[in-house]
Parts: sequence; structure tokens; C-alpha cells
Amino acid sequence: MTRVVFLEPPAVTERTPERFAGCTFEVYHFPDLGNLYPLTMLHNEGVDVDYLDAGLLHDDEASFMARALATNADYFVLHAVVLAKPTDFYWLKKLRAARPDVTFLLHGPEVTRVPLEYIGRDEKIIAFRGEVERTLIDFVMGRDENRYGQARLVDGELKVYEPDPRGYIAFDDLPIPARDHPALLPYKERYFNPKYKGRPHAVMLASRGCSFRCSFCVPNAISFQREMEHQMRNDGRKPPVKKASAKRVYEEMKWLKDNGFKSVHIADDQFLWAKKRSLEICRLIEPLEMEWGMLSRADFLTDEAVVEALAKAGCVSIDIGVESLQQHVLDAINKDLDVEDVYTAIDLCNKHGIRPKLNIMFGTTPHETPEDIYWTVKKLKELEITNVMFSIATPFKGTPFFEHCKEKGYLIDDSDNVNPMGKAMISYPTLSGTQLEELERYAYRSFYLRPKVVVDRLKRIRRPKDLLTDLKVAKQVLLH
Repeated sequence: MTRVVFLEPPAVTERTPERFAGCTFEVYHFPDLGNLYPLTMLHNEGVDVDYLDAGLLHDDEASFMARALATNADYFVLHAVVLAKPTDFYWLKKLRAARPDVTFLLHGPEVTRVPLEYIGRDEKIIAFRGEVERTLIDFVMGRDENRYGQARLVDGELKVYEPDPRGYIAFDDLPIPARDHPALLPYKERYFNPKYKGRPHAVMLASRGCSFRCSFCVPNAISFQREMEHQMRNDGRKPPVKKASAKRVYEEMKWLKDNGFKSVHIADDQFLWAKKRSLEICRLIEPLEMEWGMLSRADFLTDEAVVEALAKAGCVSIDIGVESLQQHVLDAINKDLDVEDVYTAIDLCNKHGIRPKLNIMFGTTPHETPEDIYWTVKKLKELEITNVMFSIATPFKGTPFFEHCKEKGYLIDDSDNVNPMGKAMISYPTLSGTQLEELERYAYRSFYLRPKVVVDRLKRIRRPKDLLTDLKVAKQVLLH
């Protein structure tokens, strides 16, 4: 029987890259949905699959290598994101030396962008560009006579094949990830998210893509790889958003409840869409009494009927992409958001017992000044919130933002060594890279080192491990 092993190898960088989001390093570990969908589909086809996650196995290089070789895999699968590039290159070389016969199947945004950097001269490395749930499965099952979506060496030259003509997968046609598979069950009790009381914790998706036009945006890795492939072939236009039906969202939440998961984070780039769908989802999942949270724009949280329904359905936390509290900055980055909607959303969330977490990003436009950032931080401290994530706008390769910064001369580092949590890759005439780094450090310390916030964090500690986690997070964000 064919054996396919999905790998998350030990990082060779100082910090472990987070592969599902694809644009940051880990603070805590959760499963990579980019691999769970193809794993589940291959399992449903009768393929023998395995999943080796070094972070949860606590493997060092030697023990992970021994474990990987013991699988006798026909195929190794890697989900390639830019922050994992040094790790992936290292392990491709190391595993190839030990297993010259194995075929590597690579997918993800970075291998979609630059497949040849990964393939090199290796004819047994196949890259799958864009959405992979059909093309990768067809390859393993021997149904890929047209090689749709692939990039590979043919007669020593890179050949990039046309994308799958069947188009994008309807979300309801995707399987519920097989989190009960024997290869995944050993990790179950180790999944957690400090924002939620319940453990084990699950991450799920209910859509792919986002239709908004924010100039700085980098979506999660699944959305990014399909978006990048689509934009390359369609004059920079985004692919269509594929949303799960309310029934499909309910079915996965119920599956998680029935299988012992205590909390869920819905990690869509944008979860709430039409009011009718949002209310129907809430109506269906309310009886489950499941603790959950999500990401949303502020302007989808200004209708009290929606926010009240979310709270009744068990939503306890919402990450709100805000970027700045200065309207002229929001206008400059095509956020298409009225800053007053942010204040309304916060008020309604607090009123109905949902914790709002704001995501603020510095340097999204040269129109932003240090004074704008100081003003935003001052305003944040006046609001009834205790959770804010600050980051520096990073022009990821493959995005229009990267090309814009490069063209205008704002790019000061075009390497793959990115880190939105602390490293500036850009410098503007009114806001230098050094200033951006200093302002991010100032924002974290100014906001979090206040009695109000410290007391709030201490109140939410439920077990000794939570305190250790909070101290670890504090070290990373306050001392980086």
C-alpha cells in the first residue's frame, strides 16, 4: 500500500515558524490545516497516511530523522511557507541523502511562488501550486495524466503546468479534517490556545479567501497560495471566496464537540459575511454550548443582533483587524473602514461578554507618521480592551505590497528573513525602519505594562501552565 507521510520537522531557525498562518513564528503550537485537508482526503481514498509533528513529539533532529526513516514512506509532504524555508531546505537535503528513492510532494505559498528554488535538480521533488486538495491527491492516486497544478523537472528543465480546470473547490466539498486519525490522536491533548478555557483546542476554517482590498494584506497560507496562483494568471485579481454553508459549519463544530474538543478558533481571514448566514450559523451551533472565537472586520460587528447572536452561540473572543485608529491611514491602505465602526464593535462585544482583541499594524503606508502611531497607542489605552497585537507591516514576496515597496524604494531588506513581530523590512521618508522597530517595542510595553492589563491577565490564569505560557509570551513580545 502507498504510504504518504506529512512532516513538520524541527526548525533550524531560532524560533519555530507557524505554518498555517505562514507569516509569523509560533507562540504556541496548533495543527497545520494546510496539511490536514490533503491528509484526510488521501485517507478517505484508502491511502496509508502518517503525520509527524516535531513540535508536539518534542523531537530533536536525530530522533525526528529516525522516526521519519522508520515510516518507510513512499512520499514525504511538506507545506512550504517563507519562514520555514531554511528548515525545509535543510530537511530536503538531509532526508534525500538518507532516502534517494522517496518522492517529495511540496505545496504552499512559497513553493507556489518559486518552485525551482525547492526543486533544484531533483526530479523526485514535485511542487503543487495554488489549491492542492485535488491535484496532490490525483498525483498520489495516479490520476494526474495532465499534471494540472504541478511544477516539476521535465528533461532537466522546469515545467509549470496549467491550473486545475475544475476551478476552486466548494468549501462544503472539503472533508472535515480527520483529527481522530491514529496519526493525529497522540497530539490531541496537547493542543491549546491561552485565549480559551477549554482544552483540547481545535483550529478550523469555514472559508477560503477574502474579497477586501487592503493593500498590505497577507492571508493565511491556504488562502495565500491559491490567491498567489490566481493573481499570477489573472492580472492581479483575487480568486473568489469560497464559504462553507451554515450547515457545514455546524457539522464540523458538532464533530469537534462529539470528539471531545472543548474550544475552537475559526481562523478564516474573515469569518462573518452576510447577516443571514451569520445568524443561521449562530442558531445552529448555539445548542452545542461550545466555546469558540474567530477573526472579523469591525464593520461586520456593528449590528447588535449579530453580536448578541454570536455571544449566545458561545463566541468568547474576536480578533479584529484594525491596523490604525487614524482614519487617514485607513483610507490610504484601502481598508474601506470607518474608524467609528471599531469603537462600535468594541462596545458591542464588551456589552455581550465577548473579548475583543485588536490587531494593529505599523508602517502600512508612508502617510503614517510616528505621531499617528503614538496617538493610536494612546487611544488604545483609553478603550475597554486588554488584548492588542502589534506588528510591523511586512512586504511578503508575491504580494502587490512587496512590488510597490520595491518600486518606490521603501524596501530595505528583500531577503526571506522576515519577522513582522519585531523586524522592519521597509523604511519611509517619514517613518524609518529603526523607528518602526522602536515604536513596536514602545507600543507593547506601554500598553501591556499597566496594572489594569496585568491584573486582567492574572485573573484569567486557570492553571500553573497558563502562567508559564503567559510569561513565555510576555518575554517574546516585550523583550524581542
